Amino acid sequence: MNAPLSPALSATIAIALISVTAMGAGAAGATASPSAVPTVSLLDGKTFAAQSGEKGKQASKKDTFVFKDGRFLSEACTPYGFGDAPYQATLDGAAVRFHAETHSPTHGKMVWDGIVKDNAIEATSVWTRERWYWKIKREYWFRGQLKE
Repeated sequence: MNAPLSPALSATIAIALISVTAMGAGAAGATASPSAVPTVSLLDGKTFAAQSGEKGKQASKKDTFVFKDGRFLSEACTPYGFGDAPYQATLDGAAVRFHAETHSPTHGKMVWDGIVKDNAIEATSVWTRERWYWKIKREYWFRGQLKE
């Protein structure tokens, strides 16, 4: 007698099969995924002192950028709840380009793009903060040197 399986029993069998398949992927002899392999980030260990200002305006603030353990931090943004975040870096000839997105629970998001060449840094950030009834979007520039 071939009785059809109930939907609940079918779902249970499917989950069990997926679990067994996933466990087998970690068996001996399997290769590690690229995300599990530690990488050295191109700017790690470097700290830069920078002047900054709103786009189109003169310098009005100072900032310190820290690249450590694959993460980027703008020290001037930490009082506003922006912590460190992973960064991506690529070689572009003799320069290193980087990108990061930092987030604050109270002040929104900052998207960072920059270039480091000959111990100098130039970067931009776009700060956005959205509420249901308004949105702030401001652009900033940064220029600085490697701290020794």
